[in-house]
Amino acid sequence: MGDWDMNGLASMFFQSPIYRCWKPPGLYSGAIDAQGFSAGGIANVAAPYEKAHNRIMGQMKILVCVCMLLTAAVAQTNKLPSPILNDDQKKNPPPAPMIYSASDVNTARPAATAVNNFGLKMLTGMAAQSQHQNVFVSPLSMFTALVMTENGASGETRDAMRKTLAIPADLSETDLHGSASTLLKLLRSQKGAELAIANALWSDIKVPLSPDFIQRCQKLYEAEAATLDFSQPAAANTINNWVKDKTHNKIPSIVAPDIVRMAAAIITNAVYFHGKWQTQFPKAETHDGIFQLANGGQKKVPLMHHSAIKNAYRSGDGYEAAALPYESSGIEMYAILPAPGKSPEKILGKISVDKLRSPAGSNELDLKLPRFTLDFSASLKAPLAQLGMGPAFQPRGDFAPLGSPKFYVGDVLHKTRLEVDEEGTTAAAVTAVAAAAAAFHSQPEKKVLVFNRPFALLLCDEQTGAILFAGVIYEPK
Repeated sequence: MGDWDMNGLASMFFQSPIYRCWKPPGLYSGAIDAQGFSAGGIANVAAPYEKAHNRIMGQMKILVCVCMLLTAAVAQTNKLPSPILNDDQKKNPPPAPMIYSASDVNTARPAATAVNNFGLKMLTGMAAQSQHQNVFVSPLSMFTALVMTENGASGETRDAMRKTLAIPADLSETDLHGSASTLLKLLRSQKGAELAIANALWSDIKVPLSPDFIQRCQKLYEAEAATLDFSQPAAANTINNWVKDKTHNKIPSIVAPDIVRMAAAIITNAVYFHGKWQTQFPKAETHDGIFQLANGGQKKVPLMHHSAIKNAYRSGDGYEAAALPYESSGIEMYAILPAPGKSPEKILGKISVDKLRSPAGSNELDLKLPRFTLDFSASLKAPLAQLGMGPAFQPRGDFAPLGSPKFYVGDVLHKTRLEVDEEGTTAAAVTAVAAAAAAFHSQPEKKVLVFNRPFALLLCDEQTGAILFAGVIYEPK
């Protein structure tokens, strides 16, 4: 075939609709995203052909202009925002999520199930008493601090704590703490998002903890241990500085000097999470909207917007939800919108995390979600006692394995912080147990969810199903 024929065929090909829809494999990386062509991507596609096809670069220039115009037209017509990638993400694609071994997941499952059952009971009970105030807790943090404390209990006190923590009666102490230890090991292995879990044992120089108890907590829970003079204000400062450090300054303190002075030992857990959305919300799409308050009032809040999130829609009895995964982490947030007239805590009381993990069809989701920050703190003593942990708070509580003299739980303190914006989520929690002595296809239907009334949130590890954080949001701030 002669030069004239080759040029003619090339010209026809490059100007044809077939080429406009074709993306040559292997010639570009990250320059053309799943939503359409970018200017940089076109240049990358054109570059490899430059030397071989100098005689048809005129046609290539026409193609570049046509594709850019087509991209602009599609964006203007359909308004489907592309995933937002920063320069670092383009040069260094995020790693694949860590895959846990099946045997580790099976070992961790009893603890993960207990975390969820206990955590949701605590949240729903606290929310029911909150008079439509925001409640945000970390089931993982609460459970971890208390299960370490349970490891120092015996007799009726241990039985009461196990029941409160939703631990099956047929699960042995060895299997319980082995399961909890494996769960923390798996969660700490997260790579895409930052998830840090820390534990510490603080004891008064006058009332030392049992060396056996300390050794078990160090082995199973990687707990730090320190002896302080609880009578001095510096002891509270030391504990609070640990909290501040482990939560990346999100929670500056957990105990006051008076609480430390009255305690004989303090067991602390801190959880810190920071993750970027897999599909970020375009900041230009965030606009003020009206949020309906539970008392009938209204409030103006910034509503983030993404018009085409794939495989995010969920639904169940009395609710709709959005599943929002974090980049390369295996962790997702579930934003749960109850049907009108239903409270978020009642929906959480009967919700199935396993059901939330299963997409409800392949619908694209048009989502509006408030951008907000909240701080929450509470004593857990009353809700824990309501769930059956009363004996642990009595001076007759049996914590012989902790050491001598007799210990009992004086209070359990919990603080959390949550930040949700267009790029992702930051969440932190601290729990302190103060122990006292004594081609053309029809488009699928697009679902629309606008979180403009009270809703619930869950942050879950997908492989174990463990709930890291959970909350009911009555008033975004």
